[in-house]
Amino acid sequence: VVFAPTPLPPDVSPLRYDHPSGAFSVMIPRQWSAAVQHTTALAAAACTPPDGDDPAVRFAVLNLGQRVDSAALGDFISQYQAAARADGYTESGRQAMGDGSWRLSGLQHRPGGLAQPVNTFIQANGSFIGIIEVRLPDDAARLKELQLLVNTFDMQPGAPLEPASAAVLAYASGHRFDFVNVAVWKTPAALVISGEVANYGGDWAASVPLRAILRTSDGAPLLETAGTTLGYGIPPGGFAPFSLRFAQGQPSLAVTYDLLLGGDGWQPEPAGTLYGPDTLAWTDESSLNAAGQLVITGAVTNTGSAPVRQVRAVVTVFDAAQQVIAAGQGDVTPLLSAGESTSFQITLPEMGGSAAKYFLNLQGLP
Repeated sequence: VVFAPTPLPPDVSPLRYDHPSGAFSVMIPRQWSAAVQHTTALAAAACTPPDGDDPAVRFAVLNLGQRVDSAALGDFISQYQAAARADGYTESGRQAMGDGSWRLSGLQHRPGGLAQPVNTFIQANGSFIGIIEVRLPDDAARLKELQLLVNTFDMQPGAPLEPASAAVLAYASGHRFDFVNVAVWKTPAALVISGEVANYGGDWAASVPLRAILRTSDGAPLLETAGTTLGYGIPPGGFAPFSLRFAQGQPSLAVTYDLLLGGDGWQPEPAGTLYGPDTLAWTDESSLNAAGQLVITGAVTNTGSAPVRQVRAVVTVFDAAQQVIAAGQGDVTPLLSAGESTSFQITLPEMGGSAAKYFLNLQGLP
């Protein structure tokens, strides 16, 4: 008789995860991955299940620099919702929990018209604030895993985090890049998807390749278009606009769309040396011409000691809901010597609504 060994079942017990800053720990399922952000003022991590690409839960801890009582916690929650939620999030409820924390319920509206239910838990310990954001699944087993992560989250107020405000939480993300302020609109001849790409990394990134795919109600692809973010690069913690056009217009069967960064095997590229607001100083003003087009005029000066080449102006136009309703760029001058100034004008041929404000950025190459 030969006794064959029986393989042991895989270990599915949770693991303790300690953030490198020491600001918090949490028990995570063994097969999950954690993407870490660690700066002098922010400790964050995003946890993703093995069968997914997007984080299912995100943690963030910051130090407000002074003890947080119940009144200060309420003020912080309002600031957080206003400052860090300019990304299509809609709050639907707010509930005080028995341990002094708060649970915020809401919907995260994603590109393509989809809405993801999200619960956000916010708690205080000394001068530290902890935030847990959970994307609620339909699967009961996955929900049980998420409950483990939420219930084992433990802050350590003695960790060395510099005092900061709620604004730094806008940069807590599970991805290096993300889409924000996306709008879909039509012209008489085309369908346009416009928005911004946020760079949550710590370095400049070169322009990012993008794709948009129109799909039917059952997910079948209909049309695809491609482009890149405008400008030469995206600063750390900054944004770059994009505008993708379907010249054929919207097919009658198209009911949703996908927005994609990069492609197979794509890796972010560093932007190298770029000149921006630290070297280029400018003034600008806007007006509407007789055709109703938005015209941006201004003057730019090279305040540095070296020449700046291929100066480019990038314009992002927002409506009252903070959606990007137009984006464009134009080359200002091939060479701007140290101390030299020149004027510029950019005309945006079309907009997807009424402009409430615009943002102008100028960049140049060495």
